[in-house]
Amino acid sequence: MNKKIAECVGLWLAEGDDKCNNEITFTNNQFELIEFFHKNIKKLFSNYKFNIRIYVYTPNSENVTVPLEVTKVNRYIDNRANKPYYIWRLASVELHRKWKNIVELYKNNPTYYADILRGFFAGEGSIKSTSHNSRSVMISQLPSIFLEKMLKHLEMEFKYNPGNRSYFITHWDNWDKLAKIKIADLHSAKKEKFWRIYGEFKERHYKSHHIRDGTLQMLVNPFMTSDLAINFNRTEARLQDVLIDLKDKGIIKNFRSGSRSYWIRNDQNAAIISKLKNDYLNFLSKDKKTTSEIAKYFNVGFQSSNRRLKELEKQGLIKRNSDKKWEKLNFAEKVIVL
Repeated sequence: MNKKIAECVGLWLAEGDDKCNNEITFTNNQFELIEFFHKNIKKLFSNYKFNIRIYVYTPNSENVTVPLEVTKVNRYIDNRANKPYYIWRLASVELHRKWKNIVELYKNNPTYYADILRGFFAGEGSIKSTSHNSRSVMISQLPSIFLEKMLKHLEMEFKYNPGNRSYFITHWDNWDKLAKIKIADLHSAKKEKFWRIYGEFKERHYKSHHIRDGTLQMLVNPFMTSDLAINFNRTEARLQDVLIDLKDKGIIKNFRSGSRSYWIRNDQNAAIISKLKNDYLNFLSKDKKTTSEIAKYFNVGFQSSNRRLKELEKQGLIKRNSDKKWEKLNFAEKVIVL
């Protein structure tokens, strides 16, 4: 058992004919895969005598070169084909039976799942990238218990779309796992595309972490979203995504000061307030007051004053007692006035 035969197992599971009982067949339009399959199966059964034929189908009468030692090359025209494709056939009932047994051995050995999946992807895989930064690795296949078993073993998250009969793998973590097993390296065209898109994906991922880490360093002091966006040369919407994620994780919080919203790290133990709210705190530090008394002092309406007091209460800086009077609390947080 070895890696190359495991890859051949994957190729055959994706593009072979498992219904026939008297020959091993493999179909593909990439000659390098036909050559790879040919050399490794021929080596696997080197102690046996057998005939290998290759059937070449072209959309016209093009004479495609087949530089392999085989019993015969048969050529046909297929008007439906966009490019030449090949069918590799080894005729032998005995070797077909042995091959099926070998396939089952590999399918039951998780050690080779990455290699089988690499072959599977070379045969039936594709890569999609859109202008909206949507990146997908796809495997065209009817629902497959074994394919899902391999993906789960390799800890890949996937979705199946019955409409186009394909498995979809998205998100950075999954792409990183696919890169580690070199999912596309068996097929030269897919290999180039995968690593190019993965490189773009990787760069964007690292940039995202750069923004997050840089934001956390800055938020020892209060900043508005617009300030951070200017600092990182990103849109406010992009920074908002990072800030909301950090807030959901309990790492940062935000406060309103006047008409502006500021962000700061939770571990700074700070409350951000406006100059007006700070005047409210100073007024309450002298004595407890009712809402009406505070409104009269600041020459504002009852509702306006009540809103400011409720906001300070929510920040844990003041409280309203049973006698309906407000008092300033002793709080551990430092107050930043903006």
